Amino acid sequence: MLENQQPPGRARRWLLFAGVGAAALALDLASKQWAWDHLRPPPGRPLVLWPGVLELDFAYNQGTAFGIVDHVGRPWWLLIVAALVSVWLVWLVRAASTRRPGIVGAAMILAGTLGNLHDRCFRADELGRPGVVDFVRVYLPWGGSWPSFNVADALLVIGVALLLLWGTRAPPAAPAA
Repeated sequence: MLENQQPPGRARRWLLFAGVGAAALALDLASKQWAWDHLRPPPGRPLVLWPGVLELDFAYNQGTAFGIVDHVGRPWWLLIVAALVSVWLVWLVRAASTRRPGIVGAAMILAGTLGNLHDRCFRADELGRPGVVDFVRVYLPWGGSWPSFNVADALLVIGVALLLLWGTRAPPAAPAA
């Protein structure tokens, strides 16, 4: 968006929010289902995209982000957090000062939240344990790898960055003539 543009009108902001959110959520759910069907052992094996840098490898995360909590299960508090995040994002999109990058960021955060919440509520392994499908592994140049993640996790990170960098900044004032 050019710096001199104003935030989009009400109908456009909701169309942008809904369109980006729906597309992002669909991509997340489809990619997790693909990983569940093709990468999960047996017989699934990692798909090396860039040797030593990037691969798709199935991981079933029963905890929270980066394993902060080992086994979450289906806790009610995640539903409350997701509801609060959703309400805040809708309020943010409704705000007249929210610009396009902020609306896109809000849609990405909502899609990421709902995508991981969907897994936590509706997916279980062979033993009935709820969890989230992670499948993207990025190797670090000095050895080891970043914790496995999924499209929803990437949406959350990118969405937060968009909100922080461009989301609610007021457009610059028009130069005086």
